[in-house]
Amino acid sequence: MKMAWYVLGCCVLLIAPTAARSDACTDLQASIAKATALRNEMQREAAPLLSTTQIPAHHQGVCTAAQNLRNHVITLLNLGDQKCLSEEQQKSLAISLEASMKDADSNIGLFCP
Repeated sequence: MKMAWYVLGCCVLLIAPTAARSDACTDLQASIAKATALRNEMQREAAPLLSTTQIPAHHQGVCTAAQNLRNHVITLLNLGDQKCLSEEQQKSLAISLEASMKDADSNIGLFCP
């Protein structure tokens, strides 16, 4: 009977890290999706203003959207569990996050006081 409890205990110890890793991967995927939504929101706010001949010195909607995106990109970079993504996915994510950060910084420079 002791042997059965020992084997059961070992199995539980092996399963627990897998569940935690699965949660971390789910959180990472949700965070990536949120970054995409925030970038789309920022672009949607900025597009009409960037297509005009005279860009306003301040626009709260674009400013807030850009700051939210920048803050989330920083959070996402700190969250990244590299074991959740393949090498190709990691490279793609890094390129996407770099472009998002550049866009956010540019819009912050244009539209934030």
